[in-house]
Amino acid sequence: MSTQTHFTPTEACTLIAYEAVSLLNTVETQLPQCVQELRTAVEAFSGIHDLGKDGEALLEWLDMEIAAAQRFVDDGVSLPNLIDMERLDMEPDAVAQMDLVWLLFGTAAKEECRPEQRQALLGAARAVTEMCRMDDLLLDTVKPNVAKLAKGLRAELDDIRDSIPDGKKMLEEAYPHPTEPAM
Repeated sequence: MSTQTHFTPTEACTLIAYEAVSLLNTVETQLPQCVQELRTAVEAFSGIHDLGKDGEALLEWLDMEIAAAQRFVDDGVSLPNLIDMERLDMEPDAVAQMDLVWLLFGTAAKEECRPEQRQALLGAARAVTEMCRMDDLLLDTVKPNVAKLAKGLRAELDDIRDSIPDGKKMLEEAYPHPTEPAM
């Protein structure tokens, strides 16, 4: 049994991207405003922590999902998610959320973090605190689920990397004249 109590930067970035895509699944008439802020946070977090290919895969996944959601808003055409969004069978508990928030704050405080990146990271931290039951942390009534969630996040990133080529093909076939996602 793993006793991991803190996310790695790659796991944290994967969780932020996952939450952004989850928000896209609620789209009916327009993209949620915070999705762009979460995408910017993923980009900033990835760059500052030098996540390389993992960060690139997460950004590519986000861009593909944003383009698919925009297609739904524009034309009513619903494209499937690139990966099974039900695979990650748990949401971050309050302890995991706080770990992620501290990682975001720590990244925002780094010298190389530009003001717009800092703002996006702080916005992501704000969104994370609203995910679920943050009050449980204050009451100290939960046991951390970071280790199990981190394992799921690593598997999710593997699926994302494997699914990108097929996702690109699906988007190109469904939308022959793609527009760039609003950044």
